Amino acid sequence: MKRVKGVNRIIKQKEFVNFIDRLNFLHIFLIWVFIVLSFGFVYYFFQNEFSFLFYNTKQISVDKINDAIYFSFVTATTTGFGDIIPFGLFKLLAIFEVVFGLLLLAVVTSKLVSIKQDMILNELYESSINERISKIRSSLLLFRQHLDRIVTKIEDKSITKRELGYISNYISSFNDNLKEIVSLITKKSNKDFNIEIDLISVELIFNSVLNSFEKLDELIIVLNQYKIEWKNDSVLNQIHKCIHTNEDLFDESNFSRIVFKEVIENLSKHKKRTITKIKDHIKN
Repeated sequence: MKRVKGVNRIIKQKEFVNFIDRLNFLHIFLIWVFIVLSFGFVYYFFQNEFSFLFYNTKQISVDKINDAIYFSFVTATTTGFGDIIPFGLFKLLAIFEVVFGLLLLAVVTSKLVSIKQDMILNELYESSINERISKIRSSLLLFRQHLDRIVTKIEDKSITKRELGYISNYISSFNDNLKEIVSLITKKSNKDFNIEIDLISVELIFNSVLNSFEKLDELIIVLNQYKIEWKNDSVLNQIHKCIHTNEDLFDESNFSRIVFKEVIENLSKHKKRTITKIKDHIKN
């Protein structure tokens, strides 16, 4: 039973914190004005012979609502001019109002700190995204360089069986890069981070992917031309995985969210042409 109460208390605390986080400065200001006005009305309408506000200069009780509201604002801001003095229970009420004003000031300060933290975290997040993009493009370039080196050695007839065995590893690494791109492109922004990858970076990544597939197709063509035995379950399986992951990458529901329609059409045509060639060359 105690555990249930503890969980409920934690849930309520989280709900309160989330409510505070959703408030902007206008909401906080309006809440502050409303409560200060409410205190002013209480000072005016609930005064009696025991609890009242007193003009320090005129030596009479406050008889105007605008002066009661004025005292409420002065109290909430802890200005304390001393021209109006509370008596009776209004002294206690004024203390509560001062505490409320200080608490609200703490909320505003917390919001300012939170905004600054969000700005810093957004900058770090954006930097992380750019770093991932750069790393992916470098990995794709390295993949093409590996395949290009193998193609050159095949044409020079200096390729070794051991180097041919590396093809499966290279393609597996290529598939891992494709999966990372899918994760990066399809990742949805949350309320804290709303950073979208810029169009230029997206085009560069997709073109780099398609260039990598073209290099893979070039390798397959050369392997077939020189009648090198390369088709085994491992290599073919890795190629099919790459093609499947690439389909996820070019999925329209994710693709159209970040790329213009005209760009989509060009890249999709390029993709279809390249993948079709690879599939045809695998069958031959």
